[in-house]
Amino acid sequence: MAYRPDPSRPFLVGDSLPDILAEAGIALGRAQLPSPGGTVKLLCPACGGGTTREASLSLHVDDDGAGAVWQCHRGKCPGSAIVPGSGRIAAPRSGVQRQREPAKPPRQYQPEAIARPETLYRWAEERGISAETVDAFGLFVAPAWFPQAQEERPAIVFPYRWRGEVVGHKYRDRDKNHAQDPGTLPTLFNIDAVTSPDVVVWVEGEPDVMAAHEAGYRQIVSLRDGAPAQLRDEDDPKRRDDKRFAALDTHADLLAEVAKFILAGDMDEPGRVLREELARRLGKHRCWIVTWPEGCKDCNDTLRQHGPERVRECIEAAQPYPMAGVQRVVTGTLLAHRAAPPPPVLSTGTGAGDKVFRFPGDGRIIVITGYPNQGKTAFATFSMIHVMREHGRRFAVFSPEMLPWQEYAARCAEVLTGKPFRGGPQMAGMTDSELADAEWWLGDRLIMLVPDSEDAAPTLDWVLERTRAAVLQHGVTDLLIDPWNELSFDRRGESETDHIGRALQRLRAFGLRHGVNVWVLAHPAKPPPLRPGEKVDPPSLLSIAGSAHWANKADLGLTVHEGKVFVTKARFRRWGRRGTSVALDFDHVTGRFSTPLGGYDMEPAA
Repeated sequence: MAYRPDPSRPFLVGDSLPDILAEAGIALGRAQLPSPGGTVKLLCPACGGGTTREASLSLHVDDDGAGAVWQCHRGKCPGSAIVPGSGRIAAPRSGVQRQREPAKPPRQYQPEAIARPETLYRWAEERGISAETVDAFGLFVAPAWFPQAQEERPAIVFPYRWRGEVVGHKYRDRDKNHAQDPGTLPTLFNIDAVTSPDVVVWVEGEPDVMAAHEAGYRQIVSLRDGAPAQLRDEDDPKRRDDKRFAALDTHADLLAEVAKFILAGDMDEPGRVLREELARRLGKHRCWIVTWPEGCKDCNDTLRQHGPERVRECIEAAQPYPMAGVQRVVTGTLLAHRAAPPPPVLSTGTGAGDKVFRFPGDGRIIVITGYPNQGKTAFATFSMIHVMREHGRRFAVFSPEMLPWQEYAARCAEVLTGKPFRGGPQMAGMTDSELADAEWWLGDRLIMLVPDSEDAAPTLDWVLERTRAAVLQHGVTDLLIDPWNELSFDRRGESETDHIGRALQRLRAFGLRHGVNVWVLAHPAKPPPLRPGEKVDPPSLLSIAGSAHWANKADLGLTVHEGKVFVTKARFRRWGRRGTSVALDFDHVTGRFSTPLGGYDMEPAA
């Protein structure tokens, strides 16, 4: 099991990096410590390098020398430990990584148990795959238990290797049932063949990997669990099941370096769902799409029916993933658009709110404003928990005003359970069991981006870098920034107006590229002095301090003011209509909004 630091022990500003590493069991002097940005190979304190005592631990020091990240590269010692040093989050993806259960070793096969009968090669030959390719991938036949059939059957065994070691097996029986070694390290099939960051071909299933190999390609990979068994609705939480994409976390560093992914999966509906989710996580700007010939569902069908040359033609003809600004109208474009389901919208969590506005669900900018103490943070938190629960969303949250960050999580637990975190005279607090359930529920849906540097405020680059990693590793669908003015900006000589316009344009591009909604809470300028008897008018997006770009760039703009939510901007009618508003009741104890006189719209968590 890989070593991880004790989360209960806070890292202090005065700690030196060698001291922190020593506490983790990595003892080395300052002379041995790599210079900032450097990497060194060491003996792993968790596994000792195995029987060969290899220097399997890779230790990388941050570019500023303030922190470090390390990972043991032995297959039997998976995972990495993140060390924040000198009050900083260390490494590009620190602040968003979460622990996972240690992987189990794969099933062990003695040489005499490995059989390669003629039936194995005949199975491959029927699919256009040569005996040489079968041997190259190490396939063999062995008995395996199939839960679908509730019996042990002879199976084709596909070994999964990483860094030269077998870390798991997948099994296929005569009825195309599949099984795998339980609890092993999630990896991509054929990942060891990826030795260059130039191009990686992504197919669906081990036979398709072998078919592409037969056509002359080498850097081909596939997810262990393939595509979803059925096409799920956009709002279904199972659409973004972490377990299916856990291998992206395992290989995050390697995949981050790849310049181009060619998505050559199946042409059926589940294949389309998988393609879209992979493109969203990997970055649509890095993805190209393959179209297989009429009558061919996948790479293996194309190989069997048309031969390796046609497979190469299809892969070489891959088209860039559709991106805003580079679209072309071709035959069938508009017919397909009309037949496609409409863009998703998300409900508000209250019946009254749903009659006035909806949240977008396809990578848009949502700006919420309001004067201090009007409830914009409470409204955003309530809305976040609702769309998490009802629409399967996952949030990365940057909320530096709510420190320690556990207080923010406690507020989320209050909205989720409908009970106060600590309890009081008005209502009893959550029980330990309810709190544990809330922790479990939020642990799968909430990623906190926590700045802890005393020297510099986090920048937009800092937030986007960590959110980009959270999209890849954890399937994050939404980013919440609360509030905007806590970000630090280098204007580079720009005016404030130009600077805000550029920042919002970056957020828009990021949201559309990754399919991530960006929620921004921004303070308006102070209202003018009032005469006796006058009331403060609700601020609009034009009232936000800094620039009119807030009104120009936002897709949906909301104002929280005196118990009402005002729609101040809606780019499309499906999200609402500018100038409308809705009155909502607010429970200060639980943080929940509701329809007046109608009771709570959100039931307690199950």
